Order: sequence, then structure tokens, then C-alpha cells
Amino acid sequence: MSRYDKVDLAYDFLVTKEKETEAFTIAQLAEATGWSTGTCSTYPSKRWHQYVVKDGTQYSSSGISYLSKEEFRSVHSQKLQKTTDLSTKGILVHKAKEFALLAVSTYNNPYTEFKTYGFIVNIVIAYTSLFHAIFEKRGTEYFYLDNDGNPILIDGEEKAWELGECSDAYWQGESNAEKANIKFLIGLRNKIEHRSLPAIDLAVCGECQSALSNFETLLVEEFGDDHALTASLAIAMQLTRISEQAQLDSLKQLQKENYKVVREYMETYRNDLNDDIVQSQKYRIRAFLVPKLGNHAKSTDIAVEFLNVNNLSEEEVANYEQGVAFIKGIENPFKLKPSKVVELVAKKSKGFNMTLHTKCWKFYAARPREVDATFKGEYSSYIEGFDHYLYSMKWVDFLIKELKNRQKIATVKAQAI
Repeated sequence: MSRYDKVDLAYDFLVTKEKETEAFTIAQLAEATGWSTGTCSTYPSKRWHQYVVKDGTQYSSSGISYLSKEEFRSVHSQKLQKTTDLSTKGILVHKAKEFALLAVSTYNNPYTEFKTYGFIVNIVIAYTSLFHAIFEKRGTEYFYLDNDGNPILIDGEEKAWELGECSDAYWQGESNAEKANIKFLIGLRNKIEHRSLPAIDLAVCGECQSALSNFETLLVEEFGDDHALTASLAIAMQLTRISEQAQLDSLKQLQKENYKVVREYMETYRNDLNDDIVQSQKYRIRAFLVPKLGNHAKSTDIAVEFLNVNNLSEEEVANYEQGVAFIKGIENPFKLKPSKVVELVAKKSKGFNMTLHTKCWKFYAARPREVDATFKGEYSSYIEGFDHYLYSMKWVDFLIKELKNRQKIATVKAQAI
């Protein structure tokens, strides 16, 4: 009797179920192979995780029919470190990872002038393939249908959902930073497709980095740590030192007429997002590279270390904030949209709304009533790029303090807008 007899019976059982598109239970697998139910319950999640998916109390197999009996024996005995998954799902995952790495290599290539466009084109393909793989795993149809419910064909092939449709289907009715990041890059790709605009690279590198980070998170969450890209990636060395003058030159270039369409798209899109999404690292990564000082010149610890602020003590956070402040110098305090001011003040002063805020800035003359691009006051400033007035936390604190006085509130409310 061969030690592979029961393994071969499992192979025959799984291939049959896959071809008949039938789900199965652990009890059925045990009956077909002669293994105990306890033994059978460990294999789908341990040894066969690439090919068997659990749905409640039932399981379904995908891709085992592409393996030979000998290859399945190797998978089961774990003699192979990696066995190629030739299922539709496996091919799509492989394609997604390849195009994600291609996106990174395009962006990191110091000889590539149009980094952003090259990155977006490839990361969109990567995301699309990843979502299609997820839908394959879940058994979700991801093809466009005509009015009669038949698949729409393009060159004889079923037309699959594009990335925008995929993200809407994956995050049904949900508004989050990951989806906003994807939609921003799709729109930006469409705007710059027929334009040569290398100056936008510095303006959107945060969104590009978030797209990559979100991609890997989604990949690992859906298909496991074995598919993580981390080992294949490195920090972009040519981006670690950009002079202040280079940044100013880039921003000036972005203001030129041939950038107008793209600039207006970027500003409009960001302004339409709620503040929580705009501030999320999953929408746009903002980071400072702080030199890491070691106790010994030849210390063997890693050169680049990513810290989670939530894991730091109050003293450590204070030290890092002091270091960041030293690097970035004096920070522009005017960051708050009127909607954010209303949100913050309303937490302390019930009933505070946009109408009352308008009356407040007029009553206290926090900003001019007309547009003055040169204005910079104590509580508000006209911001180029945003093309309107933004407010400081000092204005929020001032309003909270002032509105504690009921008589003062009544006086502010009484004025006409």
C-alpha cells in the first residue's frame, strides 16, 4: 500500500468537485479518502490553502485540476516551497504582483522622466487584476452584461469590470480613504494620458505611495502573508534627498498654463473629500525622513525603521515631534477648511453651524469679505492652490472661548450675513 494512496484519493475527490463546481464538507472528504474528520479539517487551511476556500461549513476547490497527481502530492507533503497556482485566481494574483512591482520599478528608475504616469498605468492594472482574483475566489461575477443579461464581448472575450467598478463592488456603499485614493489615481491617469507633465511627481508622490501600501495590505489580507511584496521592495533612494529649491521649482512649473486642467482636477478632487479621508495615510502618505542615530558606528540594526506612533510612549512621541519640527521649520498654521472649523467648534458649542461660522468671521473680521490673495491674518489666510481662505486652530480655540458667553452668541447671531 503506497503512502500516497489517501492523498491520491483526495486529489481525485477535489478534482471531481472542482469540475462539477460542487461544494463539499469535511465529512464528505473524510468518507472519500479514509482520513478522520479531524485530519481532514486541518488540510484545507494548512496544506491546500492556495486551492481550497472555506464558505461557512462548506469548501470549494479551484486550480487543483491544473495540477498533476505528482504535483498535488508535493503540495500535500510540502516538499515544494512554492507550487505554481495555474487556476484563474492564481494567474490573476501573479499578474497583480508583477504589475505592482513594475509600477515601483518605473517610479524608482532615476532615468524615467514621467514617473507618475508610468506608476499609475501599472498600479491600475495591478489593482484590477487583484480585484478580479478576489472575485474569482469568492465566486463573484465580474463581467459586464447587456440588457438581456448576456455577457458583453470585446474581440470575442467577456468584458471584465474596470477598476472603478471593481472598487465600488468591493466596498459596496462605503466611503473610505482606500477607495478615494484609487478613484483619484484613475481620474489623474485620464487627465495626463495625453500630456507630458513630469512636474506633478512631487505633488502626488504621497498618493502613489499610499496606493502601493494599500495594494499590499489588500493582497495580504485576501491571499496571505506568502504573497507580501515587502521582500521585493526598497525605499526610493532618489527621493530621499530633494532640495527645497527643487520643490519650489516644481510647484512653479505646476502653476503654468499647460498644467491647468490637471491642477484643477487635483484641487477639485481633494477639496470634495471629507477631512478624515484627506488626512488619512491610506489616501496620501506624508512622512519626514529623520536620520537614525545609533550608539555604535558599526551597529547591525536595520538602516530604515518604520515606527507606529501608537506604540510609542508620550516622551518618545514628544521627542519625535521635536525632531520633525526641527526638520520642517515653521509650519503653515492655516490648514482648516470652514467645514472642519464647524466640526471642531460644534463639539464644544452645541448648535454651531456653517451659518453661524460665517457670521463669526464677519463679526470678528477674521478675514476680508472679498478675495484678497495677499491676505494673511491672525486666524485666517488666503491659500494659493486652494484658492480661498483657510483657518488655524487658533481660530477654533478663539471661537470656543468666545461662544461660552451667551450674550456674545446672541450678538453674533443678530447680525445680518
